[in-house]
Amino acid sequence: MPPTPRRVRTRAPRRFAAALTSALLAAAAVLTAGTAAHAAAPASAAPAPAAPNSASAKAVPAAAGPRALLVGQSNTGAWNDLTSSTGANPQGGSVYYSVRDGGFSGACGTGCETGYASFLADRGKQIEVGVSWKDDPPGWDGADADKQTASQQATAAIAEGGYDGQFAALSSFIAAHPAATFLIRVDYEVSSAFFCAGGTDCTPYKNAFRHVVQLVRGQSGAGSRVQFVYHPVRGEFDKLYPGDDVTDWVGVSVFDQDLCQPYRENGTTYWNGTEDTAARTCSGYYDDYVNGNVNAIPHGYPVDLNILRMMWWAQSHGKPMLVAESGVQRMSDDLAADGTQHDSDVTAFMQRLATLTTYRGPLPNGVVDGAPTHFIGTGYDLSQVIRAVTYINVDWRYGFDGQTSPGAPIALPPTSGWYVNSLVSRYPQGRAAFCSLLTAGAFATTCA
Repeated sequence: MPPTPRRVRTRAPRRFAAALTSALLAAAAVLTAGTAAHAAAPASAAPAPAAPNSASAKAVPAAAGPRALLVGQSNTGAWNDLTSSTGANPQGGSVYYSVRDGGFSGACGTGCETGYASFLADRGKQIEVGVSWKDDPPGWDGADADKQTASQQATAAIAEGGYDGQFAALSSFIAAHPAATFLIRVDYEVSSAFFCAGGTDCTPYKNAFRHVVQLVRGQSGAGSRVQFVYHPVRGEFDKLYPGDDVTDWVGVSVFDQDLCQPYRENGTTYWNGTEDTAARTCSGYYDDYVNGNVNAIPHGYPVDLNILRMMWWAQSHGKPMLVAESGVQRMSDDLAADGTQHDSDVTAFMQRLATLTTYRGPLPNGVVDGAPTHFIGTGYDLSQVIRAVTYINVDWRYGFDGQTSPGAPIALPPTSGWYVNSLVSRYPQGRAAFCSLLTAGAFATTCA
């Protein structure tokens, strides 16, 4: 089955077609609780039993403070729609920063990223910044076949200080807005293909992450107002990890298939691997004792199995998790004239996102930190690992960067899985489920 296409950010509309193919701090106390000089951040109040081969797993303290809600992405349209339709007062929002451009940039119109960043900063909000070089690597010639190699080369150059000047605008923005707090993703959905030398040696990315942390901390002088997020693809969460001492948060992207929901692309519905399409669960197993013996028991997991392993891994490293990107993609071809899909589908997505943020239950076995890891029984508590969620509240039909009207410079093809209106305001039942998610998850903000 083809992988779910991810949204790709570009410097300019002319590169869109090629690219497409390829608290968080609700308050300073919440942020400080996550740092303690990069100390263990909050996770489960009742840690899950350690796996038999994980005796060295770190104890995780009880969660401190409420969860944070961020609104994506890139301009104030997404913020205004969500706040006006729910009455919620989110803790912040998300924007993107291009290493190649040396500034906030996107494909949603001139100044949209900078404008939204300033909008959030002027209000003392939390700003999630997706620093990226993989989507448009410095020195890249624009040929899709050369993109991975160019990203690998840029990764090595960043680690060696070759692009330090490209971070000056980001550091200056942080320093100029002392009331705001920042979560810096050192690129996002990082994978061995784009960030590891030859696709195998991930030392360059680990060194690049460390260098960016030291550089931005030093240039901005922001102290604990700036924290850094390691955001891998869900299947390689342990492979590119730069280390506990420089990582404040672990990020993850959550779209349809990640929550075992359908994804409709070019007339075909895709599911997550061994999906149970009737129950909309991801089929797997867990180990438990049966008559004194350990047996593999079939189980329908509510979210992608790799994400659950990743959550446990983040908890064992003492790191809180940020759902850095979440949003509803297209689930069927049955769209209304305004691009909306069935309210029941959006509701199902919101309910499953709520399940993810408060997950308790069995975990699937797998390789973690290079070793087979076995989980026994069903009593694992990951309900406090996720401390912040970014919900991308946009009409995807007009591009990935948060444009909420037909004036966007990029429009996605009508057969695309991203061609759907996902604004919360358009779905009464979905909006109610979103509000229930905030209440059940003890977020700092709830709906009016």
